[in-house]
Amino acid sequence: MSDIPATARRYDRLYMVVLALALVGSLAVTVFATKLREDKRIIIGDANGYYAWARSVLLDHDIDFRNDYQLLYPPVQMPSYATVLTPRGLVANKYPVGIAIIEVPGLLLGHAVALLSRSPADGASLPYQISVIWSLILYCIASFYLLYRALANFGVDRRWAAGFCTIALVGTNLIHYVVDAGMSHAGGVTVINALLFMISRLPKNERRVPHLLSLLMGVLVGLLFLIRNTNILLLPFLIVLAGRQRRWRTAEVLTALAGALGVAAIQPVTLYLLWGQWRLSTYPSEHFSAGLKGVVGTLFSHRHGLFVYNPWYAALLLLTGCAVFRRKALFGLAIAAVGSFALFAVANGTWWCWWFDHSFGNRAFIETLPMLSLVAGLEVSRNGMTRRNSILLTVLMSAVIALNLYLWSGYLTSAFPRDGSHSVAGAYLWLLHRGGRF
Repeated sequence: MSDIPATARRYDRLYMVVLALALVGSLAVTVFATKLREDKRIIIGDANGYYAWARSVLLDHDIDFRNDYQLLYPPVQMPSYATVLTPRGLVANKYPVGIAIIEVPGLLLGHAVALLSRSPADGASLPYQISVIWSLILYCIASFYLLYRALANFGVDRRWAAGFCTIALVGTNLIHYVVDAGMSHAGGVTVINALLFMISRLPKNERRVPHLLSLLMGVLVGLLFLIRNTNILLLPFLIVLAGRQRRWRTAEVLTALAGALGVAAIQPVTLYLLWGQWRLSTYPSEHFSAGLKGVVGTLFSHRHGLFVYNPWYAALLLLTGCAVFRRKALFGLAIAAVGSFALFAVANGTWWCWWFDHSFGNRAFIETLPMLSLVAGLEVSRNGMTRRNSILLTVLMSAVIALNLYLWSGYLTSAFPRDGSHSVAGAYLWLLHRGGRF
């Protein structure tokens, strides 16, 4: 037996241990958080807005959110848009329906447990809270096995595939949104990871893509849009990546397009039912008005600046930029990745709330992690890394993970304000100034 398969199996086993630890740790944090909260809720804040779609449709069989908001939000957290009525006289919901679709299995399981355990079968009691969030956590962490396999299939060395997947999961702000899974970001990453895996397994040019596979890939693209509309900005990268794998036939493209548009159409249809008029945007009054100042701020500001609190994004972008200039074979893919990231920067930065309110780091860029990890992993794998450089990169990755877990601890314990009003020192030195003002 050759050494390569044995080495590959070793990295496979090590990475599975990492995923198991991440799963156990994430579930443990939710248990701890539930015990700390008097209301025993782990679906909190904006996550209630996403979940309200699933609860209202499946349990109330309507999209009248009045009772959902009263049930899901404590009075002190009632959202401002709860007072906004649509022309149909219904309470507005500004969140897309994608996460609610993913939450359906967890909600149904929670409903069954509630009925069997005699807990309130109201869609808000503890069985629902746990089953919905735990199912979303499981989906996301399981999808990181798919991402690992995808990176390996695309040609990333398995040690770097394991390393880049590990650091994306626990060395960035994604880890918080794996635990706070009711938000959109972990769900978006889950779908992207599945898409990358499917693309990595596409048959070569001489074989047709099965219609069901084309359709499913299109469905996942449509679901990405439903989860968070700005995820559509990943489309340039996904198109280049899929085109790099094979030459697509017209019928295959049309099948995928039908799946994407069919699922994406759920948004205007549900908004029509809610508003009584055709519209595409879920937000009733929020807008893109921050301009260049917001674009700079969303990346570099003390107020959740992406590169300030999550430096691994900068490292990934740097490696992706190197691939543009140093790897002819990766040029198109790297350009597409940089382009999609730039579109995210413009969209997130021009948003009026470019700091994204209560946020661990800048959560609006989390969905770019699989894309950047793939290109950066290919760049490192094909760079012929010397032993010294490999050790340096491994040390850097370990340091980034340690820093991220340290900052996350401060965030979870409210050692610095969650709305971004703290200084950079206030976050990075929180352990030295516990309880102080920054």
